[in-house]
Amino acid sequence: MIKYAAHLGIGVLIAIAVSPALADPPTLEQSETEFKACVDQSGGISTEMLKCGKAQIDKWDARLNAAYKTLMLHEHGAGRARLQREQRAWLKHHLRETRRLAVDPNNGSVAFLDSQAFELDDLSTRTLELEKRVQQDR
Repeated sequence: MIKYAAHLGIGVLIAIAVSPALADPPTLEQSETEFKACVDQSGGISTEMLKCGKAQIDKWDARLNAAYKTLMLHEHGAGRARLQREQRAWLKHHLRETRRLAVDPNNGSVAFLDSQAFELDDLSTRTLELEKRVQQDR
């Protein structure tokens, strides 16, 4: 019983910690506007544009992790195992495609920008899917 209570207590603390990230996250349109403004200020310098993308990727990654952790708190047994398999499959494809685009010899110096564009799009799409499931579970 004590073990269960401790586990429940940890779950509540995690839920409280991740809830602010899910409470009122920026919309996709707001994130795109912020990204575009950053890129516009980059002066067309690739390294500066990549910094803009990295900042957005970091934000979406935090949101994805918060949504995933919240879903994992509510899933048990077969549902939890299914969610883990689904996330691992998504991550495997995500990393493979991101790397493939980054080393594409036909894209030259644009390869990193293409890779980052895919990474950001794929990450935001997956995050929104998981956040929608969190909202449905409430």
